[in-house]
Amino acid sequence: MSMDTPLLENTEIGEEKTLKIVVKNFGVESKKLWRLAGPAILTSICQYSLGALTQTFAGQVGDLALAAVSVENSVVAGLAFGVMVHTN
Repeated sequence: MSMDTPLLENTEIGEEKTLKIVVKNFGVESKKLWRLAGPAILTSICQYSLGALTQTFAGQVGDLALAAVSVENSVVAGLAFGVMVHTN
């Protein structure tokens, strides 16, 4: 194979077949992408929600309860990250 030989052959495929192939490939790649990104998105949403709830209740509880919520927040965040890493 010389340097002047093209890597891909110039095959004559109709536009309709080309569009079907592109749409099919897009679907396959999109499924793969969502399978990889889905757990990360879910983890981010859950961690943000948990942090927002913690801030909402921060002025409503005592010191001991606030410490318990802080520990729980750390444990759940670590668990959620572990689930995300294990899923991928």
